Amino acid sequence: MSASLSIPPRLAPVLDDLTPAQRAAALALGRVLVLAGAGTGKTKTLTAGVATRIELYGMEPSRILCVTFTNKAAREMRERITRACGEGMAPSWLGTFHALCARQLRAEPDIAYLRAGFDIRDADDTLAIVRRLIKATPVEQLPRPEEGEPGDARQIAKMAERISRLKEDLVTPDMAGHHVEAMIARAHAQKRFVDDVGWRFVVGLYGRYQSLLREQNAADFGDLLMWPTLAMLKNETYRYRWSRRFTSVMADEFQDVNRAQFLWLKMISEVSGELFAVGDDSQSIYSWRGAKVGFIRGFSQEFPEAKTFKLEENFRSTAHILDASNAIIAQDPSRIPKTLYTRKGAGKPIEVLQFSYISEEADAIAAEIGRRAAAGCPWHDIAVIYRQNRLSRSIEEALIQARVPYEIVGDVGFYQRVAVKDALALVSLAARPDDRQSDEAFRRVANKPSRGLGAKGLGAIELTAREQDISLLCAVRETRLSQKAATALTEFEHVVREVGAQENLSVGDRMRLLLEDTGYFDMLRADDSDEAATQMENLAELADVADRYRKVDHLMEHAALASGAPGEKGKERVQLLTMHRAKGLEFRHVFLPAWEDSLFPGSNARNLDEERRLAYVALTRAMEQATITCCDYRQGTSSIPSRFLDDIPSNNRIRHWNWQDGRGSLSSNRPTWEQTQRELNALGI
Repeated sequence: MSASLSIPPRLAPVLDDLTPAQRAAALALGRVLVLAGAGTGKTKTLTAGVATRIELYGMEPSRILCVTFTNKAAREMRERITRACGEGMAPSWLGTFHALCARQLRAEPDIAYLRAGFDIRDADDTLAIVRRLIKATPVEQLPRPEEGEPGDARQIAKMAERISRLKEDLVTPDMAGHHVEAMIARAHAQKRFVDDVGWRFVVGLYGRYQSLLREQNAADFGDLLMWPTLAMLKNETYRYRWSRRFTSVMADEFQDVNRAQFLWLKMISEVSGELFAVGDDSQSIYSWRGAKVGFIRGFSQEFPEAKTFKLEENFRSTAHILDASNAIIAQDPSRIPKTLYTRKGAGKPIEVLQFSYISEEADAIAAEIGRRAAAGCPWHDIAVIYRQNRLSRSIEEALIQARVPYEIVGDVGFYQRVAVKDALALVSLAARPDDRQSDEAFRRVANKPSRGLGAKGLGAIELTAREQDISLLCAVRETRLSQKAATALTEFEHVVREVGAQENLSVGDRMRLLLEDTGYFDMLRADDSDEAATQMENLAELADVADRYRKVDHLMEHAALASGAPGEKGKERVQLLTMHRAKGLEFRHVFLPAWEDSLFPGSNARNLDEERRLAYVALTRAMEQATITCCDYRQGTSSIPSRFLDDIPSNNRIRHWNWQDGRGSLSSNRPTWEQTQRELNALGI
């Protein structure tokens, strides 16, 4: 088709920069599915598709709708289109689903029973409203959850998530009762577990929640998509009015759409018949937030006239990495077949290393990162990618010891987490109870858990301390406080001084005593939320680290260095992130720790195929080298390597570092390893 087209001069360089497959996809009209494998130029192809419609087919930018999932992707798309077509030529309807649907809803708010100028409630606002409604419900009327207590933080989050899921399925409050009963009946017929009582409670809660939003003239994120989609489904005139506005609809990351998003795209492209969808079913990893991979896999059935283009040439990774990735994802029985290939050459085999303990694994990764940096690789070109956030701690600790600068992407560094900082404040206060140097620590933990110390009481203690030139802890017994605060703080001071005096104990043991005897542990135990459980795990890990120190000063220096290095702006840093956050990114060197079957895919994995797709996503982040590690023992239990490792062909992997001579794995080649460490020390790494 393109041979007979007269390509405008401004479009020619855009198309000339494409592969034949990318070019064919960008030029295609009608319903188009572009299956873009990892690293195959998805964004470039989508940008070229927009530019082609503007420059070649004469479509007005204001009548092209282009939807993405993140604001960052929308900004990048706008910049690319502007470079290709000129200033002011990017589609005005370019943004996220929420942004575009909010714009649609503001044009006609009455479809959602709202008035002009309505407010938008974000996820935190939603959680706060649900919490208020549940707290106002008598506890005997709340369903008893499988874990935790009625009305606790975990149940509140689950109820908010279920309301969100109902909206994604286009279920309004008046439809919720029938919908939930049908869902329960299906589960019973299929002999699947379903939380009957919990879901039935949600039906009533959803009605009260939506009534409250309506009273406030507010919409949550779910409303932004649900009401316009329902209006287009039910009202042909409304659907036609909106669908005729657009001559083309372009959708990025199509594998991640939920039911509401799919129907919205289908209907808003109805008049034009133009839907350009780009995605990769092998990278569908968000089912837990409503994404349904079936929509991209069923595109050709939904639109029989659709054209499908496969982008399989990878521009990111070497052949060894791609062959391993292809082999892993090939075991997903429902995938749309495609095979990634590259012209970059074979590269280096995947390093698959097995260690006895997590400390060995972490130390080896840290030292190997240092070795590669010493060989000239910038820190930011190296990433450690793991399945769960909690797996970062041992890696962080090893990087700190090795003085490797790092940054945790999208998460708070271990030593910056609230519970960790509280525990450090306790041991610091106990080490110097009479020194004003400990005042900041006192301010942090004096009312954790609550001891009746308010702003007025703390102000009185501060005044006494200044007047008598003593520490805040000392000023407690010199200050007139309420009886509750005085009693609780006197007991707190007694515990702090008593534990601090036990210098024969390690810092870790003193920390455990302080957390237990001050009631901090009890405070967390009383909170059944996932966050509290994570904080308990963090504190256990911190105490283990503190066991190595006899002096508090040494631990505090270690923590300060750890907190400072990752947060320093403008410095090169190794990237630490989860597999989900790594999607869309690329690094020259990628380390993938903790590939053990109990963790990945995990003994309780609900969707094994999606875990497999996560493995594919993680491995395809690597450009030059990928290293996978596992341990025989993790957190006191034995482990076996992940089943995904068995899928990697033997000719694409080795059981030692690529720089070794192949005589054995790291753990059995101790002299070589010790020599490497000496060399790194000599380099100051």
